[in-house]
Amino acid sequence: MKNYFASILFLFLLISCNQQNIKSELTSPTPTAINTFEYADEFIGDKKAKAMILGVFHFSSPNLDAYKEKFNIDIFSKEKQNELDHLISDLAKFKPTKILVERNRNTMDSTINDKFQKYLKGEFNIDDKSNEVYQIGFRLAKKLGHQRIYASDATSDWFGADLDWGNYNEDDYMKSRGQYDKATRYDYNALWAIEDSLKTVQTLTEHFRFLNNPKSTLKSHQQYLTNNVLTGAGDLYLGADGVARWYRRNLRIFSNAYDITDFSSEDRILLIYGQGHVWQLRQFFTDSPDYDYIEVNDVLTE
Repeated sequence: MKNYFASILFLFLLISCNQQNIKSELTSPTPTAINTFEYADEFIGDKKAKAMILGVFHFSSPNLDAYKEKFNIDIFSKEKQNELDHLISDLAKFKPTKILVERNRNTMDSTINDKFQKYLKGEFNIDDKSNEVYQIGFRLAKKLGHQRIYASDATSDWFGADLDWGNYNEDDYMKSRGQYDKATRYDYNALWAIEDSLKTVQTLTEHFRFLNNPKSTLKSHQQYLTNNVLTGAGDLYLGADGVARWYRRNLRIFSNAYDITDFSSEDRILLIYGQGHVWQLRQFFTDSPDYDYIEVNDVLTE
């Protein structure tokens, strides 16, 4: 019997000792590897880049978007050229070290920079080229003394269901799925028509301040989460895959910007993109631990 109680006592002491060890481990200082995540600023390094996005309407629209522009302005008029000068002077206050434009990086970077080099030498005339890449990107880069600009766009191929697109009718398909009424509750075409018309009565700076207001960029983004995403839910998921394709393109743009950024020199990058890209790209930059995001409206003056 004595041996029995001795065994029980030994087992109790062993368990108690193990509990003390466990308690000691739990209350001991947290390992350094975990502390780095508690102090993220120390973990990621001591230098950040600054990023800014100018969301624009396309000066020479290819009309590839759902809304086809109905209102035009003459970007070469004396009035608009003066407004461009004012806009470029405002953007120069940000002191960007690199200017990224909406051109495919893989296929057009060398081409656009060949034109830029000729522009610097007076061998390439942009007086008849309305695109914002030339009228804003080239002119701003020259003003700042840059020796190159950066093509940073990317393609994103369709990866969803393979259909006979020639005979596909989205409205009919959505009606067959009972999704049409829900997906058409918001009349984005009416909203875009109003926005489109404003550029005829506002200065360029006024219009860009309007387009780049976070309320405007969010409203533009919300089409993807209302009208677009619903198509084919529960079936082919054409809408969700289409939205994913758009996200994929913007993630590729961000990856290009990240690759182009030199963090050792505290780069200040300016992206010039269609306004529809701004909400997502802005989100990527603000979520990244490596960038301080600056709102373009902080430098645009009336």
